[in-house]
Amino acid sequence: MDRKADRDWAAYYTKLKDRPPRPTAMFAAARFAAPGQAVDLGCGAGRDVLPLLAQGWQVLGIDKEPSAIAALNQAAPADLLPNLKTACTPIEDAEFGASDLINSSFALPLVPKQAFPNVWRKIRASLRSNGRFSGQIYGVRDSWARGGAADGLIAFSRAECLNLLAGMRIEFFEEEEHDGLTPRGTQKHWHIFHLVAQKP
Repeated sequence: MDRKADRDWAAYYTKLKDRPPRPTAMFAAARFAAPGQAVDLGCGAGRDVLPLLAQGWQVLGIDKEPSAIAALNQAAPADLLPNLKTACTPIEDAEFGASDLINSSFALPLVPKQAFPNVWRKIRASLRSNGRFSGQIYGVRDSWARGGAADGLIAFSRAECLNLLAGMRIEFFEEEEHDGLTPRGTQKHWHIFHLVAQKP
């Protein structure tokens, strides 16, 4: 284990621990008549998982960082732990079955580019009928995407992003673009698509 890297991630999760859940995750959860089975890909320390647990969801939290999984298990209330499962693994290697809600807040762009098509196919295939995906996709003008360069993160144009959702009912689609700071305090240009889509 890279102990310095793990400490860096632990500090990152500490900075985020008091932030509210992402609106996309909560919007998607509210569209269900009753809680069901959820998966959070790149769950971090549980910013979205903990509110879902509190609402009665059974949640599988997946993250490749051991410090994230440790923080999530520590933060989950004892009476809700039976509804929480965790897996410490990269998203592209994760195993998860049929789900009502699959959430991935700002994590899918970190999947290796060559693995993303298979990950996206698996997400769509794993959603039950009337299930939902919620999360973020980076736009091509995001500074971390580097205009689609090989060393940049996965990113899509608006049309490409909509194409990813072809055949699904788009319930929330918002494009955001602005200059700002990362949670670590560095300057960057953000270009993000915020999504909630339902599988027929």
